[in-house]
Amino acid sequence: MATIHVLDETTINKIAAGEVVERPASVVKELVENSIDAGATTIDVEIGDGGINYMRITDNGKGMVEEDARLAVLRHATSKIQQVEDLFDIASLGFRGEALASIASVSHFSLVTRTKENDMGTRILIDGGAFTDCSPYGSAPGTTIEVRDLFYNTPARRKFLKTERTESSKIQDIVGKLALSNPHIAFKLTVDDKISIITPGNGVLADTVAALYGYKTKEDIFSVAYESEHIFIEGVVSKPTLLKSTRIWQTIIVNNRVISDKTIIKAIDNAYHALLPKNGHPLVVLQITVPPDIVDINVHPRKSEVKFSDDKIIFKAVYHSILNALNNPLHERYQRESSQFLDSSMNTESKGYDSYQSTQSVKDMNNVAEHIATTVDYDKVFGNTRSKGYEVLRQETQDFVDGLKEKGYTAPKKVNYEQEYFDDASFTAVPTAYSSYTTEDKERFHRIHSETIEERQIQTSGFIPMGQVASCYILAKKGDDLYIIDQHAAHERVRYDVLCKSSEAIPMQTLLVPIYHSATDDEIDLIDTERDALLDLGFDVELGGPSQMKVVGAPVDLVESKAQEILQYVFTYLHNHEQPTQAQLRHEMLAYASCRGAIKAGHNLNMYQMTTLIEDLFHTEKPYVCPHGRPTIIKFTPQELGKLFLRS
Repeated sequence: MATIHVLDETTINKIAAGEVVERPASVVKELVENSIDAGATTIDVEIGDGGINYMRITDNGKGMVEEDARLAVLRHATSKIQQVEDLFDIASLGFRGEALASIASVSHFSLVTRTKENDMGTRILIDGGAFTDCSPYGSAPGTTIEVRDLFYNTPARRKFLKTERTESSKIQDIVGKLALSNPHIAFKLTVDDKISIITPGNGVLADTVAALYGYKTKEDIFSVAYESEHIFIEGVVSKPTLLKSTRIWQTIIVNNRVISDKTIIKAIDNAYHALLPKNGHPLVVLQITVPPDIVDINVHPRKSEVKFSDDKIIFKAVYHSILNALNNPLHERYQRESSQFLDSSMNTESKGYDSYQSTQSVKDMNNVAEHIATTVDYDKVFGNTRSKGYEVLRQETQDFVDGLKEKGYTAPKKVNYEQEYFDDASFTAVPTAYSSYTTEDKERFHRIHSETIEERQIQTSGFIPMGQVASCYILAKKGDDLYIIDQHAAHERVRYDVLCKSSEAIPMQTLLVPIYHSATDDEIDLIDTERDALLDLGFDVELGGPSQMKVVGAPVDLVESKAQEILQYVFTYLHNHEQPTQAQLRHEMLAYASCRGAIKAGHNLNMYQMTTLIEDLFHTEKPYVCPHGRPTIIKFTPQELGKLFLRS
């Protein structure tokens, strides 16, 4: 008996649904894209119970006659392509003809459609992939599709859906992004009989952004206008001060299709590099238009990713379009000559901009780009961990010295006179020989030395601080060795160890006056689903309204003004990491909290403060690295110093 058999059409459609229909938001995306392809100027989306039990999409597009309506619900029936060559020149959003058949196979499906030329429309009913009815039906021109009880006949998939709030949030996100990619279309989203999104549809992107993210955002966004080598980029970018904890306010649109692309995201991050804190993401909406033949949109079943024939050209175009907008917020359309752009893609030297930029502006832009490239390459040079930086520095120094020797330089004869003028005794008391010690410093040293109740004594590490460099690095000696200490990284380690001494659950204090903050739908969902994890971190957070959170309690050791910032970081970490362990979450929060409260570069320290910091550092468990893995201290031996001074 044969073991291989051909699957029936219903099973085939259910398998296809697994690729196309991941959740209710996937259904909304596919159906709204069909409405856009149909030339609609208004699209209404209604959902109930997170879209799990009810979704309806209504448009005023061109509609279908009965014959086309019957064919549209069949698998691989499409009006967008006719032959294989058409796959490489696709301008529409939907083209494979799988969406309607796949959605209908896992739901109770209803389609009502009418063209303007016909007096009557057509209604088609499908239950779980089984065609049940097709009849004349009175309706307005356009198409209305209802989807009920999604995944009712595939319970294994239905149970993997998230909460109704989470699914609603996903739908709001996708409708918002589709509205941004089509500002000429008026969108309305109704969630459980309440209007959630409404856009003007007047073709002005800034107005759509304001309708989605608040009208105050219009004051903090710049327009993007770029054209080069058949690449057109338009959109808006925000000031570096308008940030979100996640990329929820970043939308990438390629040929009117909302997509996700690592190359473009990297270009955005590089353009904003050094302008943002570690965990902030600006508002960015980019509408990128490229020739259809240089982009493949058929690399992902849900068409959420694309593949470019040349990533480098796209990267440069996005990078320069954003950088130009940030540096010239009132500019006219920015253009490069084709030859210049091609040269720049093959050469590391930046070409000149248009005449509206001064020579100094061009130089400044090049300097910024060079600085950014150097900074971005830092992790690459040090193997994604910066703990090897010292070894790299040593090798560079050795290469420098070898180069000098090759050019004929000879090291001077060794003269032993240095140690005659220095007291090499152990540092057991206040070193009065250094004029930088104040009377107050000396009194503090003596007071600490005399306090027998202290568990530790000052200067038990044997390090002698000698001063600061650039108000950032502490120079110290121990024996004959020279040490350079990063004061911020060192204080991070000290603070982290102090915070870690708390019990398993971080102690919380109730705030006298609760703090209210606006919250995204994703953050509101996290407040519900991660309440126990937040309490373990010392945060008592409640819902304070439809789009607000109320912070009732915060960790004892945190300054109240920093509580919201640290809480936002926790939300970001929870959003970006699937089910982190309690230990991981606790480490990340404490590491971030220790960073935010640590001494910063530019903070001047006196000798007492430097000595105390060094002693505190060497009473921690891991004094040589900060909580993020960066080195806190670098050591130079006399032999290494001798090489720097060309001593043989």
